[in-house]
Amino acid sequence: MGLTHTMTVRDDACVIRILGDVDMSASEDVHRWLRAAVDHADCREVEVDLAQTAFLDSMGIRGLVRAREYAAGRGVAMHCVNVQPWVRRVFEIAGVAGYLDVR
Repeated sequence: MGLTHTMTVRDDACVIRILGDVDMSASEDVHRWLRAAVDHADCREVEVDLAQTAFLDSMGIRGLVRAREYAAGRGVAMHCVNVQPWVRRVFEIAGVAGYLDVR
């Protein structure tokens, strides 16, 4: 499955829906999309919706962590929502579920 995304703005939150697998080949795309959301003038919060993401590897985690660091450096909150059970387990095993504010 190819990777794509959508972005919507709700009040002061940017909601990024990631559709597809987040792996080594997609890590930079995800990081770029999330940076764009952080830089969006109306966004003080970035919500990463992973409902349509069934696979995530260590490079995918790296892209999310880098985006989280970028957001924190600009005073923008970032969290992950609607996380599939398998992806949640990967976050937990990697020890980043709390850091990425998985809800």
